[in-house]
Amino acid sequence: MTSQRGANMYSGFKLCPDLKIKQKCFRVRRYREGGFEETFHEHVPSHRISLESELEVLRGLVDQCAGWPPTYILRSRLNKRRGGPSQYPGFTSHVEYPEPGVIRRYFSSSHATAWADEVVVPASFRRKAAKQRQPRPSA
Repeated sequence: MTSQRGANMYSGFKLCPDLKIKQKCFRVRRYREGGFEETFHEHVPSHRISLESELEVLRGLVDQCAGWPPTYILRSRLNKRRGGPSQYPGFTSHVEYPEPGVIRRYFSSSHATAWADEVVVPASFRRKAAKQRQPRPSA
């Protein structure tokens, strides 16, 4: 029996049908003319990029797709201490779980959102789909 709370635990938003275990899926959506368009979608082996590099890539993708000038990019990364130029608004970031076994890390600005999906619990990843594909033994 599944609780209602457990059923809503996963967002189900923009799942990549091609995501596989041991890879990361990077995607970017940009707001333009009243709607969103996907501007980037690429898979890389997860052993080729660290978490720290992944987060930097997501920030860079948002910078690029939002069309921020260099001054805005620099000032969005300043801390809140007094003195010098003011800090510009930067990113909103959060983590969610779009489906069982998968973690998603988001970075957003007002005009662009970038995220990376990674399978972190292979045993839970797309179990229902795998069960449906298995042929039934004949009696």
